[in-house]
Amino acid sequence: MPSNTMVMRSLTAIIVLAFTIWTVADAEKVSPCCVAVSTFMEDIAITGYRLQLKNLPCIRAVIFQTEKGQFCIDPSQPWVRKKITEFRRSQKNKMSPTSASPSLTFSAPQNSTVSTQTEK
Repeated sequence: MPSNTMVMRSLTAIIVLAFTIWTVADAEKVSPCCVAVSTFMEDIAITGYRLQLKNLPCIRAVIFQTEKGQFCIDPSQPWVRKKITEFRRSQKNKMSPTSASPSLTFSAPQNSTVSTQTEK
């Protein structure tokens, strides 16, 4: 019959192992929102954007969608508004008044006030 010390050591080892696996699995999860922002972005074309409101752990951000992926940007940066304006103008120019359906779709994802994406 095992002693109490051996049982306690075994239980402790199981708990430590379970906690380690749980922590590693948790660290690999990608946050569904921006939890940090950048003040700079390469000069690459955006294919869409959305505004994210602060709702912890999510922070206030503009999320630019590009061919390279999504970028969480500080909305207080002066160049951000210009980039959005340029994108909106380019989308208006792409839309034809005779087309049956517009090339923009609007939706309100969670933690966002506005969403603009282009269909491919």
